[in-house]
Amino acid sequence: MPADSGSLFRATWASPVFDLYPQLRGTSEDSSNQLAAGAIPIWSGPGALFRFQVTSPETDGLDGVNLTGFKVRYREYGHITQVTQVQSIEAAQDITAQFTAAQESSVVTLQPRPLRYYRVTVRFDVLEDFGYPDATGPRLAIQGAMY
Repeated sequence: MPADSGSLFRATWASPVFDLYPQLRGTSEDSSNQLAAGAIPIWSGPGALFRFQVTSPETDGLDGVNLTGFKVRYREYGHITQVTQVQSIEAAQDITAQFTAAQESSVVTLQPRPLRYYRVTVRFDVLEDFGYPDATGPRLAIQGAMY
């Protein structure tokens, strides 16, 4: 996907919205709160950790992938009561240093804030030509989990 602000390409991955306090369902008159539509219940609450793992399916890992000009940022979103009002709660954090070609994959672990609803987005920017034929850089796969 073409991008602005100095990026040649940008891709964004978003986790689902997690309900960190599902035991509160049905305690509000707001129907979105009662059903928590679109939110995955996490019964261990904010004590759970959010993890995401990035690898390259084409090379069976990041080992040997050219990551020159590659930038990765994550941003947290949340809301204290409304699943439909989840919004940014912090500036984007640069985690590029956690991605190197000397590893098969990268696993990032985050401690969610103690909010009712929580989600994470991860943004990948290509800042310079990787030297790949299609100029898009390596293909990456990302998986996320909360436990």
